[in-house]
Amino acid sequence: MKNTQVHEYELIDLTIKAPPRVDSDESGDLRGAISEAVFSLLSLQKNDGYWWFTLEANESIGAEFVFLMHFLGEVDDNILQGIANRILQVQREDGTWALYKDGPADLSATIECYFALKLAGRDIDSEPLKKAREFILASGGIVRSRVFTRIHLAMFGLVPWSSCPEMPAEAIFLPNWFPINIYEFSSWARATIVPLLIFMSIKPVRRLSNNFNLDELFAEPHGERDYSFKTKKGLISWESFFIHFDKILKFYEKFPLKPLRNLAINRCAKWTWDHVERTQDIYPALAYCALAFKALGKPNNSKEIQKPLEVLKSWQQCYVTNDVPAAVSEERRIKLSSDTCTIIHQQCCISPVWDTPWSVVALLDAGVPADAPPLLKAGRWLISKQIKDLRGDWAVKNPKGMPGGWSFEFKNDYFPDVDDTIEVLHCLYRLALPDPEKDEPIRRGMAWFLSMQNDDGGWGAFDKNQTCALVNRIPFSDHGACLDPSSPDITGRALELLAGRGMTMNDVPVKRAVEFILRTQEPFGGWFARWGINYIYGTWCVLTGLAELGWSPAGREVKKAVHWLKQIQNEDGGFGESPQSYPVGTYIRWKESVPTQTAWALMALVAAGEVRSEAAGRAARFLMDRINGRGTWDEGCYTGTGFPGHFYIRYHGYRHFFPLLALARYSRSLLG
Repeated sequence: MKNTQVHEYELIDLTIKAPPRVDSDESGDLRGAISEAVFSLLSLQKNDGYWWFTLEANESIGAEFVFLMHFLGEVDDNILQGIANRILQVQREDGTWALYKDGPADLSATIECYFALKLAGRDIDSEPLKKAREFILASGGIVRSRVFTRIHLAMFGLVPWSSCPEMPAEAIFLPNWFPINIYEFSSWARATIVPLLIFMSIKPVRRLSNNFNLDELFAEPHGERDYSFKTKKGLISWESFFIHFDKILKFYEKFPLKPLRNLAINRCAKWTWDHVERTQDIYPALAYCALAFKALGKPNNSKEIQKPLEVLKSWQQCYVTNDVPAAVSEERRIKLSSDTCTIIHQQCCISPVWDTPWSVVALLDAGVPADAPPLLKAGRWLISKQIKDLRGDWAVKNPKGMPGGWSFEFKNDYFPDVDDTIEVLHCLYRLALPDPEKDEPIRRGMAWFLSMQNDDGGWGAFDKNQTCALVNRIPFSDHGACLDPSSPDITGRALELLAGRGMTMNDVPVKRAVEFILRTQEPFGGWFARWGINYIYGTWCVLTGLAELGWSPAGREVKKAVHWLKQIQNEDGGFGESPQSYPVGTYIRWKESVPTQTAWALMALVAAGEVRSEAAGRAARFLMDRINGRGTWDEGCYTGTGFPGHFYIRYHGYRHFFPLLALARYSRSLLG
């Protein structure tokens, strides 16, 4: 098989179109960088035709897998120690863990990592744990932790279940017309909440052996621990209302007679398994499925526990390093061969249907022929992943829509998403697949995508018209990420797709999308992005959509965006943006230029007609100068967004295909 792959790449080498020559002394560097990146990206294609790169989040994901194993009573010591080694490997000098590389210390993540390390047998008097403990106590201790951390502590009896918000299983019966019901929550929250309704109604406790406790992480004596939920919004606020309602629910939970409880739990169990059976969704949804069915008494070898457990294990990445974490016990060091250390990273999700069309589009823009065998293979693989036979959760708010979208993962039938569907359609339109192969998938995909446009003219990711802000005000939603409203980044990409297919302002979907985009431009000139960090990504998506529509570079909105981009360019020609832009609510410069974000900014400038500007030239030079000896770019920063302000992702694929795409578009635009 390996020889076949090499042969295919050699054939591509004979047929690839050279990047266009430009009137610049840098033309050789530009052509060389594009060619290197093309062959590097082709070499990373999987045998089945897809691309799949790592998703790296914060270490609470690995810690929570440790908790899952202990709750199930089925601990794989190799996985336990590998995850512990990974947690120690990324611990910072001050003893803390953050939500992203070099971000501010995060209390809940640090508590969970400390807890996992202690479960793995690390000495609490070792320097790494001592430093972590000092930070935790200085920050208020366990009582200041977030809801999900409290849930993971409560299931082992380390904090009382009363420290968590009430989530009665009967909530599954709330009708769709009720102001708060499960379909008013985002897909990612809903898939987590429904199994949690089971788990938090049963309130199981699995005591750990040897009188295990975390008493050293409380800043106050036992009798003075206050877990109550608080708000700064005042007594007359929805937050205050829900806090008081939570107290009523806690009173209700004390009653022994709950006539609907068993029926509700059974309904939640059916909903959970129906979804997990046909999905490889996100970490919390799968983990809480296993926890919920364990709480219901299912054995570990049951399909309801084995399916999510095996999927999560399949996402684990194991590698060996000579960098043995400082707190690895002497006994453990002896087991490791020649001072090497096994590291296991638990991914939060997987992204092959996202990585593949972006890789294909980057290669097409760089001159790889549309009928090249590797690209046709990728296109056919994408067609095989279209969801055609299930009306998923999206159909609750979009009853007239018909299936036809694509999801993020290998399999996630209930949760196709608009963002992936847009990029797959871009890819299929451009590939030289026979019309009988691609016409029907494209027709289905376009119909589903158009049916998902929101009433405000924009698009969200997974659901339609999901705008009930109340769901972010209940005590459970302390991360504030339970909604999936329209976002400028997805809407800009939607506009690019529609305009590229010949639609104009005379077409209602385009007119409404443009109106949404114009309403959401920030005062400083950029656009917010829900799924990439942040204003640089959103501005690129929007300017590309407007350019495809034929929007004039001299237009007020475009000029304002270009002025902002030029203002934030770094001295080295690159661009960088911090995840802190989300909690602060405006652009925050990152400490260094980032290849992926520089690529987005360069493509934004090109789309705005600024290809021959000094700013675009400097951004292109930044990318050309930083291509490494492997034909790609080095990048350790987090540029993807899970939950703004709470959860970020380092997409390892971004450094492979976005800089290539940017240089290719820059080169072609210079020629034009």
